[in-house]
Amino acid sequence: MYYYELFSHSDRFSYRAHIISNSTCVLILCTVLTFLSPFLLTYYTGDFWANDLASSEQPRLGNQFKYILIVKSQPSTSSTNRFFTSSYSVINSNFANNMIPASGTISPSDTDGDGLIDQIRVSYDLAFTTALTIESINLWLIFPFELHNKQRLTMETMALISIVPSYQITTSSNKNLTVYGQLKFEQKLPIEYSGNNSIYNQSIINVDNTLSTLPDLDSILSEYFTRNFYTTFQQQYTSISSRTTTSSDRITINAVVNVGRQIIRYRPGFWQEFKWGWIQYISVLLPFLCVFNRLKLFVFSNHLVRTLEPLKQHRHKA
Repeated sequence: MYYYELFSHSDRFSYRAHIISNSTCVLILCTVLTFLSPFLLTYYTGDFWANDLASSEQPRLGNQFKYILIVKSQPSTSSTNRFFTSSYSVINSNFANNMIPASGTISPSDTDGDGLIDQIRVSYDLAFTTALTIESINLWLIFPFELHNKQRLTMETMALISIVPSYQITTSSNKNLTVYGQLKFEQKLPIEYSGNNSIYNQSIINVDNTLSTLPDLDSILSEYFTRNFYTTFQQQYTSISSRTTTSSDRITINAVVNVGRQIIRYRPGFWQEFKWGWIQYISVLLPFLCVFNRLKLFVFSNHLVRTLEPLKQHRHKA
């Protein structure tokens, strides 16, 4: 009759010692090194905590658009070479002599039907009473801006659209100037994982401070670009063409601002960091468990530390 081995297990030994002994110290040291070494290894090799992550979000734009359009001409014998049109009634009434008769439209649109503004089309038809040579055109398009997927960030921001003609254009040239570009969210710091931030939810142009002179581009922009969060207009294409109408002394300014999904940097919350750190820790802990278990077996089985005579539990076979 033949017998087959159905089940077996290795011999087991129990090593005993006093609570205060070298054996206890060795066991405590191995246990500490087993669980502490993986943490130190993963922490000091970098990126244990994900302090700066990125997400994608479509910003929400409000419908309350404000603007200032400034046309700078080449120096002439007149008292000023800066002319403007704006949506600020206080500025318009105080500097009526420098205003440009203009008619314009701002048309936000939702091109993909998701309920969010994806494109802003701006058009201004400027009528000049005197012949001027245009040096530059600056359009400040100001509007409410909001992010809400992580921290709710609300602020008044703007797209500064600057046009510098590549060749000489006069106000009597009857031209269309068209600019295409992308609105881009800029951040010097990552936003928080949650909460509200409305520190920049205030007017970019303080009308009370612009009563003595026309809005100064340099001073306002220097303050605007010190903010931790703001938007810029990335100009991608500019075209200059002749107007189809026969009216003279007019220039049409067109701008198309596309608003797409933005890459937003943010600081993750505790549990998101914990999940990422835990995965790294466990992956490094497993080999340390194997190594230190073997080390303890070697130390105790070879009697490198003093213990009582091991009690052997015999192997059973069925």
